[in-house]
Parts: sequence; structure tokens; C-alpha cells
Amino acid sequence: MINFSLFNDQSRFSPPVDSALLIGNYVSNEVQEYRKAFYKVHIRKMSGKEDCHHNIMYITQPTRNIMRALGVWPSIDKEKSICKKIYKLLLISVSYILLSCDLIPAIFYWIMEKTTRVRLQIIPVLLYNFMAAGQYGIFIFRDHQIRQCLKHVEDDWRNVINADARSMMLTSARTGRRLVAFCGVLMYGGALTFRTILPLSQGTFVTDENITIRLLACPGYYFSIDVQVSPTYEILFAIQCLSGLVSASIATGACGFTAIFVVHACGQLKILIDLMKKLVEKQWRAGYEVDDKLAEVVEHQIRIRNFLRLVQQTLHHVCLMEIMANTITICVLVYLMLMEWQNNNTAAVCTYLLCLTNVTIHVFMFCYTGEQLTVQAEQVATTSCELEWYRLPDRKARSVVLLMIMSNTPTKISAGKLIDLSLKTFGHVMKTAGAYFNMLRSITE
Repeated sequence: MINFSLFNDQSRFSPPVDSALLIGNYVSNEVQEYRKAFYKVHIRKMSGKEDCHHNIMYITQPTRNIMRALGVWPSIDKEKSICKKIYKLLLISVSYILLSCDLIPAIFYWIMEKTTRVRLQIIPVLLYNFMAAGQYGIFIFRDHQIRQCLKHVEDDWRNVINADARSMMLTSARTGRRLVAFCGVLMYGGALTFRTILPLSQGTFVTDENITIRLLACPGYYFSIDVQVSPTYEILFAIQCLSGLVSASIATGACGFTAIFVVHACGQLKILIDLMKKLVEKQWRAGYEVDDKLAEVVEHQIRIRNFLRLVQQTLHHVCLMEIMANTITICVLVYLMLMEWQNNNTAAVCTYLLCLTNVTIHVFMFCYTGEQLTVQAEQVATTSCELEWYRLPDRKARSVVLLMIMSNTPTKISAGKLIDLSLKTFGHVMKTAGAYFNMLRSITE
């Protein structure tokens, strides 16, 4: 007979439920762990990109806002829409028209005027407007090179090594941002004072022919146009104020680009020093580890030098205009201030003193920025010479010699590839301005 009790015992024929559940739970746990790890990496990458974007926006914000208003901030998108191109062209056209409204009448005024002293008074305005127009043209025609410099800065932030390196870069970025902010306050404050407050504070005066004269900040020759009649005077006054705003924006933008790029290079040099110290701070187990670290140091150093070479090619004419024009301006302003001091003209003395202070500090900021790069490069050279190379394997220690040679190559930023930007150069500028002043005084007397 068939024993049906065997079929009633379901445990013999039921699948191994417990084993299947265990395997399923194990697989699901592995999948969850994998998902968690994937999401962590993905979130870390996204946060890294967001931090990079935030840092770039933080560094370039003051300069970016100013240069966008002038239409010369490089666009990241290579293919711009027609509307953006038209808008950019419109901003550039309006800016150049405003600069021309100051520059052209001043040139004719200088030509038509026969008095030497009056001609000297118009020279600072002419130089300032010439410099602004020239620097603006450089920003327009070197848009691609400026974009490359900004792309280089962005790549450095995206490829930052560790938290310490990021901290060094942020410290340098804050220094550059403060320099740009101070330059902006200085230039816009000077433009506001010179273009609006001083002409309005001097009021009006009546000539012997019973003609009421209202002064403008920048004298000019307007042919048959009577500038004293309303609303002609008000229109010219507003145009000169806007022109001063454009000139101040260009000067601030020039200082901003220089500060962003040079101070960023200083931050990269600090990271290079840190990489050099880590190269010899511990004993390496294998030769390939030393090779990797040496390659990292050399690649970082080459990248810094390529970046500085690009910055030099982009901004050396801008820096040369600053040094040359401001040297002559300082000389003329000192002479005019002393002449007005002899005439007991307090208002004119204060005006020239304010302009002199503005120009001098502006030159000092360019020289100070270049000095920071020179000092940081000297620290790199000193660190390379003080490396404890004896900690490295014998054959690997020889590579440090090449590193020392490269580190001791001068790293500077120059004006026109002729004048190095440094505090020593600032002293030479002041001495040269003093020599020109003595020559000018001897000629006029």
C-alpha cells in the first residue's frame, strides 16, 4: 500500500525558503550598499562642481559685473546668439561714444589754446582718456586670451588637490577680491568727486562782459555750440559724468583682471611649495611613488609658468599704459598743485591733491600685485634649495637638481615686457615723476 503520510509531510518537498531568503537579503543589502556608495560619489562630484562654480563666481564677481556692463566680459559659450552679440556691440558702441565725447573736445581745446599753463592743465584729462580708450580696445581685441586665462583659473579650481590647497587658493582669492574692491571705491569715488562735486561746488562766476560761466569738469572746444545755454550745459554735464563712469570702470577692470590672475598664480605657487615639502617629508617604499610625486610637482610648476606666460601676453600693454601715463600725470599734477599753492587757490590745490592721491595709489596697487608674485616665487626658489633631498633614493635625488634650476628661474609680471611690476618699480616711478617735474619747472620758469 501507498503510504500517503509521506505526501502529507510538506517539509520534504518544500523549497529551501530560508536559504532563498538569506541569499535575497544578502543580494539586496549588497545592492543597497552599492547604491549608497554610488550616490555618495555622485553627490561628492556634484558638490565639488557646485563649490568650484561658487568659488569662481566669488573670485570674479566685482570684475565680472563691471566688465559685463562694458560689454567686454568673455562669454563662456563660443556660439552666442545674435541678440547677445547685438547687445554686446551696443554696449561697446555707447561706451566708446561717451569716451569720445570727452576725448575729442579736449584734444581740440588743447590745440586751440595758446597758453602753456592751460595746456598743462588739460594734459592729465587727455592722458586719462587716452589710457581708458586704449585699455578698452585691448580688452575687446584680446577677448579670446582673457577667456583662456579665466578657463585656466576655473580648471585649477576644479582640479584642486585637497582641502589645504583649496584653503590656500581661497586666501589668495580673498586678497585679490579686496584689491579690486579697494580699487573700485578709489576710482569711482574719484570720478564722482571730480566730475560732479567739484564743478558744482565752484558755482558760477560772471565775466567782465556780464556773461555767466558755469564750469564743466573737463574743458573742451565745441566749435559754435554755446555750452552755457540750457539745456546744452546740463546735457554736456551728464555726458561727462557718464564718461567718467566708463573711464573709472575700465580702470577698475584693468586692476581687476591683473589682481585675479596674478593673485591666483600666487596661490598656485603656495600649493607648489606644499607639494615640494611633501615630496621629502617621509620615506617612500618604492621608486615609482617618488616618480609620481616628482611628476606632480613638475607638472604643477609647468602649468603655473604657462599660465603666467599667457597673462603676460594678455595684459602687458595694459600695465605699460598704466605706468607710462600715470608717471607723466603725477609729474604734471605736482607742478599744477604747486602753481596753485603759490596763487593761494585752495580749491584747486585740493582738487589736484585728490587726483594725485588717486593716481599714485592706483600705480601702487599694480606694483604691489606684481611684488606679491615676485615674493612668492622667491619663496618657491628658497624651498627648492632647502629640500632634504637625502631622504630620497640616490637615483631619485638627482632629479631635485632640475627642480631647483626650474624654481630659481625668475617669475615676474612686467609692463610691456620692459618694466617689472614691483615696489622697486613704484619707487622708480616716483623718482622719474620728480625728475620730470624739475625739468618742467625749469622750462616754464
